[in-house]
Amino acid sequence: MGHDMEPYESVALVEKYRQYWKPNKISVILLAESHVFTSDENRQIIIHQLPALPSYPTEYAKFVYCLAYGERQLTENNSHPQRDGTPQFWKIFYSCNNRITAKKDFSPVLSKTNYEQRIKNKIELLLRLQQKGIWLVDSSIIALYNNGKKPENKIMSSVIRTSWAGYTRGVIEKADPALIICIGQGVYSILKNDIKKLVGNRCKVMLQPNARLKSEEHMANFKKYGELCCKE
Repeated sequence: MGHDMEPYESVALVEKYRQYWKPNKISVILLAESHVFTSDENRQIIIHQLPALPSYPTEYAKFVYCLAYGERQLTENNSHPQRDGTPQFWKIFYSCNNRITAKKDFSPVLSKTNYEQRIKNKIELLLRLQQKGIWLVDSSIIALYNNGKKPENKIMSSVIRTSWAGYTRGVIEKADPALIICIGQGVYSILKNDIKKLVGNRCKVMLQPNARLKSEEHMANFKKYGELCCKE
């Protein structure tokens, strides 16, 4: 990745967001690839204070746990990226807390809902996932996505393995989750032997939410998250 490597301060900020939403007791880990490249300039964007979230970080990061990622009104900054956010991961989060039957079920956390209510809904959802012990962890602690591009497979595999060996494996081993849900066959194919050593058969693999699938196939995947995570 060379000179395109993400600044350490951005990696640390993303981890700060991840730790903010870490449950006291972890039951399910959603294991994804990585967040999106966050530059030094991105971190200069300040997020409005959220009274409902004391001590919440105030620097912008291209990471779903950062509520300003995809929510321009939370910064009202001209430097806020024109296109940002990962609505597909909000659909995953929502599916982990709700039984999904149709596309309209996702509307509370998507743009069809007005801004104030949507932010409230997102905060309530993240708090609920935290209470349920559901936590998003990236296999790579540094960004693998930059301007819509990923490194070639060999480099990507090397970065994920290095991050896993140096950090992520220890995080998951300490958490000892009842279940790991790998978001993407790619992550699982790289780490499957180590994952099996850690949790045995307590692992499910889901396709990436942006995979080229028919709408009914995506819906079936979201329903599966509900089956795995919604016990009540």
